[in-house]
Amino acid sequence: MPCANRAVYLHAQAVLNVAGDEPAALRGETPAPRPLSFDPARLAHALATPRLPTDRFDRKIQRSVEPQGLRLLYCAARLARALHALDLPPERVALCAAIPEVDAPSPCWDAVEAMGRQPERPVAGLLANTPPLHALTLLNSSVMAYVAEALHCNGPMGGYCSQANAGLDALIEAVLQVAEDNADAALVISSSPNLTPALYLRDGAGPRETVHGEGAAALLLATAPAASGPRVRIAGHARGYIASAERAEAVLRQVLDQALQGERLALSDVRRIVADRHDPLLAELLRDAPVQAGSRCAVGELGASGLLTDLACVLAEPSTEVWGESHYALLLSHTAAGHVGAVLLAIDEQEKGA
Repeated sequence: MPCANRAVYLHAQAVLNVAGDEPAALRGETPAPRPLSFDPARLAHALATPRLPTDRFDRKIQRSVEPQGLRLLYCAARLARALHALDLPPERVALCAAIPEVDAPSPCWDAVEAMGRQPERPVAGLLANTPPLHALTLLNSSVMAYVAEALHCNGPMGGYCSQANAGLDALIEAVLQVAEDNADAALVISSSPNLTPALYLRDGAGPRETVHGEGAAALLLATAPAASGPRVRIAGHARGYIASAERAEAVLRQVLDQALQGERLALSDVRRIVADRHDPLLAELLRDAPVQAGSRCAVGELGASGLLTDLACVLAEPSTEVWGESHYALLLSHTAAGHVGAVLLAIDEQEKGA
């Protein structure tokens, strides 16, 4: 649908993945995936747990939050300076998060292995390797509170944890909060799931050849573009769900039409399209269009952070040098569970001295 009312711009971005914490790194050579410790036949992009800046977060947070929450907090902290420069009242800053299901420490693989070694003492193995029950709630109940307190986001809030499409849900919620004048800026934060057996056992985890990755991404939306670089306006967005294979193409076309209608565009008017080239559904629809590969081929399937990582890369790339001073970019997503989404960006060069 079009972004009605006030214009909403991508103002700043932060990412974290195996390529590093700079979006530009995704345009270079990235590390190869490595075998998983619990399943060497599978390859994935595992990520070391980041250290949080102590000037933003208390040290106890580093010890108490699991890795996927720490990745999210790390990216949020990197946007603190840009958010502070907007000089907004805290109640005018919205916060929207795409948080994966809590998949560690429950199920806890160490506990499963301990019970396998001592099947006659299953309870002892379970209790010895499972943290206290309150640890299970730390991610979903506390991470947003930590960000809100550290970055002074006291406006509307929304949290989503429906796996890969959660990033799009959080982004659309943030855009609407700003466009409808409920906030003057919005922070969108996300993290991929941890690489645990639960990810691969969960329904919809994808085929065996899917290479997953760990990472996070955060975006700052505002009513004005950043002071330097191209203006990147969110010009449209849409989402849908494919309930049956017979309806797949029709649903995708409807999502595309909704994303483009606000600017009165046809797909042929879009100069730049970012999508998964290996997705059969997207490849068929875009067979005659110039498609730029997204982040997935470089850093793996990032779940809820995948689309936001692609958006961050578009914002960081000096695209006007390649694509022209004014153009549209369309980002498409299609999850294994059947969710499809589209985000349309209007990109133009800032005037000198603006």
